[in-house]
Amino acid sequence: MKVVVSCDAIVKRDYYLEIVESVLDVVGEQCELYALVHREGQVIGPVEQRKIHSSFMSHKVKSFAELVEYNFLIPGAAKNLFIPCSVDLIINISRGYSHGILKCEKTRQVTFIVEDINSQIKKKSFKQMIFSSLVKSFQAKSLKQASKIWVSNKNLIPASFHEKAIVVAPPVKLLDYKILPDALFVRDYFLINAESLTIEDATKYLELFKCLKMKFKFIGTDDHLEVLKCKNEEFFFGDRCGGELAPLLAGTKFLIDHEQSEVPVNTLRALASGRPVLGKPNQFISFGEGYYDLSLFDLSGEINIIDFDKNKARGLALAFEELKFKHLLNRELMSFSPLQSVESTSDNCC
Repeated sequence: MKVVVSCDAIVKRDYYLEIVESVLDVVGEQCELYALVHREGQVIGPVEQRKIHSSFMSHKVKSFAELVEYNFLIPGAAKNLFIPCSVDLIINISRGYSHGILKCEKTRQVTFIVEDINSQIKKKSFKQMIFSSLVKSFQAKSLKQASKIWVSNKNLIPASFHEKAIVVAPPVKLLDYKILPDALFVRDYFLINAESLTIEDATKYLELFKCLKMKFKFIGTDDHLEVLKCKNEEFFFGDRCGGELAPLLAGTKFLIDHEQSEVPVNTLRALASGRPVLGKPNQFISFGEGYYDLSLFDLSGEINIIDFDKNKARGLALAFEELKFKHLLNRELMSFSPLQSVESTSDNCC
């Protein structure tokens, strides 16, 4: 059985790439990868060691922000990037576009819609306004290509596909994040997820914590805060590996996270470490044991929260543990049996 993986873009090391790598771990080293955009040499790791097919958009697009900016080109790019008929099964990890990559009609496809990349569009350009209906139509019609649809949230797809879709928790690598003994930590500092902040929000936190003379660090990708970071570099920890980030999270007093639309990765890491989080309403996780409304944090820096069960907080996070997703994917691969063999291995579309 020949299996390939398809995705929207391989442009940087981020959470989306982690999901793609989780799938590749299960499918095997020889699996080929199809991506609408691939910035060769930008991503260091095992993903670059396999054959990657991409479209003409790779010469134009350097980031997911630019992919959204040029999304009117995607229907054409998806049509030109054809997955051959010799493939038996496609595992597609989509942020909204790659499930439309052209394939042979007989080739089965399991599509996992992780999130809606369109939510990143704050203000549409002139071309986006002209072609928005075309792009939305392409996204919706392309779902018909999938033999099975997995979604992190059914609101990510049109209501007509809800009955067909299965809700699957997005996988997060949590093996490095554990509950450690309280005696090891003073827990006198706050951590703030930089990835979910605007420059205005980050400036407010910087000024507030300096004024209160409280210890704090921004964690996560912070390139968008470069103007603020260049004069306050000591407060920015950056995007680090689990080995460096895990002890920092285990010793924090609270994590502050503004993430609402995307998977709250740093929130889940903190909860897995048995540490509380102050956040905003998020589509993936509800307020409860260890996860509290950010409005409880006032300008004095005081937070009135009673003791919580660390194991229950960790349990909230473990629902997203990567191993569970890999087990689900393994079962899917083992249960796969072609309804009928492909009589010809021609790479011409059927």
